[in-house]
Amino acid sequence: MNSNNVSTVDLVKDDLRGAPKKEAFHQKCEANMFPFSFKRPEGIDIPQKAIVKIKQNDNESVNVQILNDGGDNNLHYHPNTDTVWFVLQGRIRFYGPGDKVIGEYGVHEGIVMPLGARYWFEKLGEEEAHLLQVAIFPKGQANNKRIDVSGKLKHQGTNMHIDGATGVVIKR
Repeated sequence: MNSNNVSTVDLVKDDLRGAPKKEAFHQKCEANMFPFSFKRPEGIDIPQKAIVKIKQNDNESVNVQILNDGGDNNLHYHPNTDTVWFVLQGRIRFYGPGDKVIGEYGVHEGIVMPLGARYWFEKLGEEEAHLLQVAIFPKGQANNKRIDVSGKLKHQGTNMHIDGATGVVIKR
């Protein structure tokens, strides 16, 4: 996980007039390209939920959430985060206010959740679910917030965090 990148937001703020400045801008951005892959960390028992951290910087965060029974969350929203959710394994059901079903998604399906949209989700079936989460922070990650609409579930806040590059548990 590398978080020492030059912020694209900072690069865009630069004066880009003239071919040399534009070329320097492109080269700085291209130096921050980040190929990745995901493989479930071996030998780690995940009773409810784990967040495998793939990439994080001020502009975005890429994680894979591993969900087992009890790994669901509560109705909430993020006022400064656009999020892409994409199912890699299993099935996930997303809900909105009043537990209205937004959609049910299987492998290679997902949803774009715009900032301010209220939602919660749960894993369906017996199979462990893997859910790719790509979060974009228009005002920077420091301004990222989670606003709970309904009370937190008993297990929330106890999610395991795993470094995606090493497979090492960061937080239990």
